[in-house]
Amino acid sequence: MLVIAQHTNITDPAAFWAKAQSVIGAAPADTKVLSVFPSQDGKTGTCVWEAGSVDELQKFLDKESAGLATNYCYEVNEATAIGLPDRKKKAALN
Repeated sequence: MLVIAQHTNITDPAAFWAKAQSVIGAAPADTKVLSVFPSQDGKTGTCVWEAGSVDELQKFLDKESAGLATNYCYEVNEATAIGLPDRKKKAALN
């Protein structure tokens, strides 16, 4: 499933985005970040993940960004979404 992670109230943008880079490889086994969209000032961001569980991703992000941001994760309604990442093409490249 595709999951959106919205990051708001980022208290220290430099620390948050550095932490984000360092924990991507430590994400739960069935998760993979597909896209990262930080705002110009770094105080908010939206990421697209492939994940097996919204709750598992939410818990992981909350733990890793404790004190740095507020996170909100939700499953994408892929049937009505526009502009989804082409996961089949990416899988073929890996």
